[in-house]
Amino acid sequence: MQTVSNGIGDVRRLADAQWAAAKLADTYQGLPEGISKAMLLDRFERAAPRLGLGDGVVRLVRALVRVTAEQDWIGRTRPIAWPSNDALCEELQRSRSCIQGLIRSAVRAGLVHMKDSGNGKRWGYRDDRGHILEAFGFDLAPLAVRWDEFADLAAARGLEQAQRRHLKRKLGEIRREIRTVCADALHRGYGGFDWHGAVDQALGRLPRTPSLGELEALHETFQALLAAVDAAWVRARQEGQHEPRGVVSEAQKEPTTQPRSEGSTYPSLRQEVVEPSARSALSPSPAEPSRVEAPLSDEVIPLSLVLEAVPEVADYLDDLAGASWEDLVDAVARVAPLMGINLSAMREARDVMGRNRAAVALATVLARWKDGEIRSSAGGYLRAMCEREKVGCLNLLPSLYGLKDRFGKTPPRRSER
Repeated sequence: MQTVSNGIGDVRRLADAQWAAAKLADTYQGLPEGISKAMLLDRFERAAPRLGLGDGVVRLVRALVRVTAEQDWIGRTRPIAWPSNDALCEELQRSRSCIQGLIRSAVRAGLVHMKDSGNGKRWGYRDDRGHILEAFGFDLAPLAVRWDEFADLAAARGLEQAQRRHLKRKLGEIRREIRTVCADALHRGYGGFDWHGAVDQALGRLPRTPSLGELEALHETFQALLAAVDAAWVRARQEGQHEPRGVVSEAQKEPTTQPRSEGSTYPSLRQEVVEPSARSALSPSPAEPSRVEAPLSDEVIPLSLVLEAVPEVADYLDDLAGASWEDLVDAVARVAPLMGINLSAMREARDVMGRNRAAVALATVLARWKDGEIRSSAGGYLRAMCEREKVGCLNLLPSLYGLKDRFGKTPPRRSER
């Protein structure tokens, strides 16, 4: 136990935490330049969970800081508040005994220092300019001295909350991908894996307020499940347990958690243009499962034409000058969710058109979506393109040349139309 003077010769016994608050109050020199009491209160409230402070203590400190004036925090005088217990009871809607308990908790936490008058009453008065001349009550100087501590704790909590939001978003994406792959496998009649069990696990309820460690553990668990689902999908496809219905040959499913194989896309990715191939291509031999790809149309589409006709896709490419077909495929895959296109529509486009041709179709959809031509459903527009591709009526070259000319020509007059 220690003792400290209250300024008029009286002394009172303080616990260790109260003595530390008194020592902090003695080092008070005002808030740092440019910091207001509102900023101090904001940082304190954000750091309170890390300090283990309850809502009652936070509300008490908020009520005390609000009754102070801005000039009380510049260092000329101590920031002292002198509301009575009855006023605090009315402000916080708590009983008198509860208010007294909150005051003791705030003092023990080193947030306030009690500066008592001779008769134990709280009072004070100011001059004509609003500066405190004399006051007794709650000395809030420890709050100002601990500004750096509150700011660091608030920043750490903000970083943790950002990580939590990122992990929650990634968990949602992974669980949706698991359900999509399992639904596709069940539709095709694939066996050799508990698809229903994986779907049930992906649909399970997560903890209501999980900690950061729990979210990281859940993320690892669902990532492992997605890898197992992807591997089972590819294994079932390669083993040819059931031939897919409704199409002669379809694109090779690639696991989302594994690197792309060298032959999983068109051989023309290492060239400048998409090579034409017959629409009635025969099914690939089992010896080369990685060469499986949807039949192409007879169109020859240069990559340079796509990048020139749809400059909007450049915002999603790391290196426009050295971009390849693989970069275009990755870019449109990232931009598709922004247009409201779900995974099933993208998967259908890749199965019907092939990866590269589907990327070109998505690029044209992006251009029209940016120009405002597509206002309702970009996913429905892409599915309509897939239907036209199935009957051989989809021509992408005229669309690309038309999109290219939109920057070099003015809109035609009504008479010309």
